Amino acid sequence: MQPIQQPNPTELPLFVFGTLRRGQSNHHLLAGRYLRVLPARLFDFARTEPLMIARHSGAVVDGEIYFLRPATYEQTLRGCDALEGIPAGGTDGPCYRRLRVPVESAAGRHVAWAYADPSTPDVPIPSW
Repeated sequence: MQPIQQPNPTELPLFVFGTLRRGQSNHHLLAGRYLRVLPARLFDFARTEPLMIARHSGAVVDGEIYFLRPATYEQTLRGCDALEGIPAGGTDGPCYRRLRVPVESAAGRHVAWAYADPSTPDVPIPSW
C-alpha cells in the first residue's frame, strides 16, 4: 500500500472519529471545505471515552480522513481547533491535543492530524 501524496505536503489531512464526521453535530465545520473524504483506521489508539482517544497498543479507531481544500485549509483547521479548545496557533489545549498520526484507508497510507487526549505523546511516523 503506497502513501497518497498531498497537494501541499505541509497541509495534512484531518482524521476525525466523533462529532466532526459526516452526519454528526459538528460536521458543519468541515462541510464543503474538503476535496475528498475516505473511511480510515487509526491503529494503536483506542476510545477512552465516547469522544476521546489515546494511545493503546493493538487497538483501532475507525473514522474518516478529510483532505481539506487548500484555499480554506487554515480557516477550517482553526475552526476545528477552536471546537476542541485549542488556542490559535497552537496544537495543545486543556481537553485535546492535535497531533500527527499515521492512518490507513483503502486508498493508501496517510499522515494526518487527529485530536487526542492531551497527555498523548508524539506518535512516531513510519517512513513507509
